Amino acid sequence: MIVLGLDGATFSLVEPWVESGRLPNFERLLDESVHGDLESTVPEITVPAWPAFATGRDPTELDMYGFTHFNRESRENDLSHDEFVPGKMWDAVDDQGGRSVVFNIPGSYPWQAIDGTIIAAAPEYKDEYAHPPERWDELTDLVDGYKLRNDESTDSRAYVDLSLDLVDKRFEGFEHFIQKEEPDLAVGLIRATDRVAHHFWGDESTPPASLDNPLFEIYERVDERLGEFLDAHEDEDLVVMSDHGFEKVRSKFAPNYVLEQAGLATLTESGDAKKAAMGTLRDTASDLLGKVGLLTLARKLIPESALTDVPTGNNLGLENALNMNRIDWAKTSAIADVGQKTTMVYALSDDPSEIEHICAEAKSALGGTAEAFGLWVRFEHLDRGGPHTPDLAMIIETPEVHASSRFDVDEALFEVDTSGHAREGIFLARGPSFRDGTVEGAHITDIAPTVLHALGYRLPESMTGEVLDMFADGSDPTERDPDTYDFVGADAVTGGGVSGHDEKADEVKDRLRRLGYLE
Repeated sequence: MIVLGLDGATFSLVEPWVESGRLPNFERLLDESVHGDLESTVPEITVPAWPAFATGRDPTELDMYGFTHFNRESRENDLSHDEFVPGKMWDAVDDQGGRSVVFNIPGSYPWQAIDGTIIAAAPEYKDEYAHPPERWDELTDLVDGYKLRNDESTDSRAYVDLSLDLVDKRFEGFEHFIQKEEPDLAVGLIRATDRVAHHFWGDESTPPASLDNPLFEIYERVDERLGEFLDAHEDEDLVVMSDHGFEKVRSKFAPNYVLEQAGLATLTESGDAKKAAMGTLRDTASDLLGKVGLLTLARKLIPESALTDVPTGNNLGLENALNMNRIDWAKTSAIADVGQKTTMVYALSDDPSEIEHICAEAKSALGGTAEAFGLWVRFEHLDRGGPHTPDLAMIIETPEVHASSRFDVDEALFEVDTSGHAREGIFLARGPSFRDGTVEGAHITDIAPTVLHALGYRLPESMTGEVLDMFADGSDPTERDPDTYDFVGADAVTGGGVSGHDEKADEVKDRLRRLGYLE
């Protein structure tokens, strides 16, 4: 079984570009597969989506809500880069005597040892990038150099060219380890479909299928490599999926502004002026140095530890409000963190009746304001899985509208010109085990149990996803019921990366701001 992830890939691009005849191998895959939308996690962000994919568990079980997530207890934003998530599907395969290849999957680090190969996904200053460690040199020799991420300036042609090169190298590296290891399960990811969409979507709701469009260039290159991949694995089960979709974003809704207007959140008159000045200076220098290619050198000369918790950017979003001590906690009962189309409301109480009352007030204020602006939203009440789990989630269903954590806006809905994640990703499965046609109601947490069942392995009881109805009549998976067992997994055997206050944490948050994940 092979699972090929295309980060942020979306049918809103694939389908019109297929119809125009520009993506022949995606067209071939659609014709030969069972396929449909794949609903992402709440929120629809790379993390927690990929850990939820790997474990078949909902974010409430993982207590993971973004690259950074608000901590109700410390009232800070924690980095989630290095949180060990046990019970991934390849851990279950290893536990039952199987072999796996894991290539470039976010949230796979830290890992527990498995029989097979793991290549890390853009980790932050780790001691090791592969398991076993010698696989890293093998990979870099194979593809004549290999990069964990694209550090070129995001508004440059060099960024696009390196993204295209990384598509080739990731396909080549993934295929190499599949052929070498002959695994029961191979899981790999192409990131450029997400990264270039963040920076090069353009003005139109559906960007043109033109070589003048960098995003189409990426999809066309993926299509070329996908054709080779389909040919190489003609008789094998193959799943192609994404962690979320993508869309043009023309306006944002500001829940913290609404909570402040409703008296649920209060700002102080002023915050830490020295930190604010340092943040403005740092951002100006970073932008200038990044454009001339000297940002990496500057970071070596100026220790990031001197800039820990310094605000970034000019907007007063949650991150900057926390860093500048602008939130009056004595007068604040609810605060909102955001993740693309999702607002996450944290009630600042441990008393069940107070939590219920705060959430009711927040829901009324947010829902009423959204309705006044003509937005379609829905709410989910969540059970606390830990300090990062919100009590209430508001999901914006209106296309091209996202959430913003900003306090400093003139009204709750304001115009922007950007792009970001959509709720529905893509799901396609081709091979002898799968039927053709469509699949309805697929969720990203369903993939791990479906894959394990298809392989004939037992499912960890911790999985909350379900086995999808997508198997061919007479195939082995249709002849048996899913079997579960008590499996959690071992402890991580790797560690030592960025944590919330390490000297490199600020640099990580700076990159997240440039991608639109932090304000």
